[in-house]
Amino acid sequence: MTKEQLKRYREWKLELDEINDEINEKCIKGSVQGSMKDYPYILQNHKIGGVADADYGLLERKAEIKAQLKTVDDFVNGIKDFKIRKAIKMYYVEPIDESGEKIKWERIADFFNDGTTGESWRKKTDRYIKNNL
Repeated sequence: MTKEQLKRYREWKLELDEINDEINEKCIKGSVQGSMKDYPYILQNHKIGGVADADYGLLERKAEIKAQLKTVDDFVNGIKDFKIRKAIKMYYVEPIDESGEKIKWERIADFFNDGTTGESWRKKTDRYIKNNL
């Protein structure tokens, strides 16, 4: 786990959404008929789906991104100090709001409303990340 991975978290989330959309578009879907496993062996339809061999790279990239996201999520969720965990989530992990701008440290300080400044929160989180990565 590195600070670079924290910084790329949102980028990976966007890429994962794009890959999922692409997989859904290219997914080969169909249905087959078959009986139930157990008695009374009633005929029913079963949906099946898959990805063509040419698009298998999408599934591999999806797995890589999910592994990176899990690494970051595990690190962040493993932080015992609530305030540090929340500050890191707000700054690096949570989705960007409607304005499209990344949250500022001053807004994080306002969220906690404990008299600290945005700069002090930046330093606290940077110190925590440096000491725990």
